[in-house]
This record gives sequence, structure tokens and C-alpha cells, in this order.
Amino acid sequence: MTVDKGVQAALVVRQLGTGYPGNRQALANINFTVEAGERVAVIGPNGAGKSTLFKAIVGLLQFNSGSISIFGEDCHSSHSLVGYVPQQNDIDWSFPVSVYDVVMMGRNRNIGWFRLPRRADHQAIRDILEHLSLGDLAKRQISELSGGQRRRVFIARALAQESRVLLMDEPFSGVDQHAESEIIEALDILTEHGISILMSTHHMENAALHFDKILVLSQGAIVTFGTPDEVLEPQMLRQAFGATITMYSDDLLMLARQRERSR
Repeated sequence: MTVDKGVQAALVVRQLGTGYPGNRQALANINFTVEAGERVAVIGPNGAGKSTLFKAIVGLLQFNSGSISIFGEDCHSSHSLVGYVPQQNDIDWSFPVSVYDVVMMGRNRNIGWFRLPRRADHQAIRDILEHLSLGDLAKRQISELSGGQRRRVFIARALAQESRVLLMDEPFSGVDQHAESEIIEALDILTEHGISILMSTHHMENAALHFDKILVLSQGAIVTFGTPDEVLEPQMLRQAFGATITMYSDDLLMLARQRERSR
């Protein structure tokens, strides 16, 4: 994955602080930059603030300090540039809607309110579905899909929306290895389109092998942010995960060897 450093940064977060009702501060002094076309994995223990960070970036949660800009624009005026794939549990999969309809929802901003999709919109959706190997599922109800297929449908919707930054909250959770491979292939397609990706995950192997940078959160603060080689060090991860990181020691050694072979 190559990143054109001459292009304006896709996402810049500076001194971000936010919380929930009851004065509970969930994030404090968050600073990082995602370059155009870059993939960033966000890891950390449960309750570290990963989902909170994503909700602040997409505008679902107000922040009380700091700033967020997307391609140089304040996030309050650039939400149209951001796509969001929430955790599976946050979506009502029983809602009676087809794969085609879900992906077409991504065109709403282009079509306009109270207007019907044009021929060009329908062609764009058909192309996207074929591109992500979802063409045969176009008429299928989303409730009938596997976990991996559902993730790819929402990735397709982000392409239809013409998002330039995509946030994905735990897309590997609850899916099998085949579905993981399908999701990674979909991420490659997004990268080909120059879309920047910020993904939260507990899957360290995927974070190490398929992402340019890793951001480690713990207790609402950034522990470290850098390349996988810089971040996936036992000492650094103990700071984020505490004693529980000992269970990852063998995995980290394996990841280091895999990265060495892949160079």
C-alpha cells in the first residue's frame, strides 16, 4: 500500500476531547493524522474509546475540545466525505430491505431528497455490486446474508456514497476466516479508489499484515501511533492492555516473523 504524501491529509484530529452525559470523559487530548489512501487500524482493550472516537469523527457524538478536519475542511461541514460501518450489533438486520436498496441509500446525497434515482445511479450501483462480488445477492434481504456479506454490503454503500474516508467498527468480529478474506479483498478495492480507512479491530494479525499504521488506545488516550513494526512491541502493548497482553506474546513473535518474510 503506497501513500502519496503530496496529497492533503485525509483526516487530522487535534487535541480531541469528548465524553458522555454525566461528565464521563471518554477521550482526552487525541492527536493523529491519516494520510490520503492510508489504512489505519485502531486497537485497544474494551472500553478504550475506539467506538467513541469513530462516533465523534462522523458527528454522532459532540466533542467538547479540539478539532477534526477532513481533507482540510472542518468535520461539521464535511460529513459527506465520511462513510461509517458500525458494529454489527448496532444495525437492525431484520429491517425488510434488499442489498440493492441498502447500497442505493449511499446515493441519497447525490440524488437529493424526494427524487428518484436516475439511470446513472442505477448503473453505478450495479457496477459497485459487481466490483465487490455482490451482484448475485442484489435482491437478497440483508437478514439472509452471512456476516462477511453484510460487511461487504456496507462497504459497497460507502463506495456508492463516494466517501473519501471510511470508518469501520470491528468488521472482523463474529466472522469466519473466509469472510475475513472477503473483507480484506474489499479493503483492497477501497484502497485502489484512494479511500482512507480507519478500522477498529481486536485482530492483531490483520492489523499487522494489512494496515499502514496502527493506533493504540487505552483508557481514552493514545498509547502509541505508528507503523506495525514500531507499534507491535510487547512493552508498548503491555502499556495498553496490561497483564492480559501476555496471552499475545507468541502471536507477536509470529507476526514479526511474517512481516520479515513479506518484505
